[in-house]
Amino acid sequence: MSHEFEARVFDLDGTLVRLDVDWDAAVSDVLAVYENAGVDVDPDRGLWDLVETAGRHAIREDVEAVLSEREIAGAEESERLPLADEVDSTRDPIGVCSLNCEAAVEAALEKHGLARYVNTIVARDSIHEQKPEPEPLLEILERMGATPVSTVFIGDSDSDEQAAHRAGIPFQWVEDRLDSRR
Repeated sequence: MSHEFEARVFDLDGTLVRLDVDWDAAVSDVLAVYENAGVDVDPDRGLWDLVETAGRHAIREDVEAVLSEREIAGAEESERLPLADEVDSTRDPIGVCSLNCEAAVEAALEKHGLARYVNTIVARDSIHEQKPEPEPLLEILERMGATPVSTVFIGDSDSDEQAAHRAGIPFQWVEDRLDSRR
């Protein structure tokens, strides 16, 4: 397959694999951590907002533990998606940038035979900032020795697109990437 980029970075969940995670149960687990710590929180707040603000209440480690446990279990039961075929059919540098924990990313890549093709992983717990901030993508580029103009980020969410835009990296939606291969 010919392409105009020298390196590719993929989101994980919804792009290469679909993690088998009950996200509603994950939210309940995280809310229980807040409750056990005596922190009053709006139960309608989104999961990623709860994760992001956990540090302010000195419960980040506990929140990460319960969420990571669910993600790792979900990675072990994950489904390989069609775009994963692109990862194991190239010699180009490949990175994975995910909001999931690094252990879940590694477990999913291993389960689907993709780990040996991926040069770099930056996950939620790899660095302080997460998508849609640009830092995770810029960290991957630095580790891979790639430039924004020579790299494409492929994902399935608005936060993926925002992170790419903020990092100055071309973005492609999963569906568009699959359509371009046909």
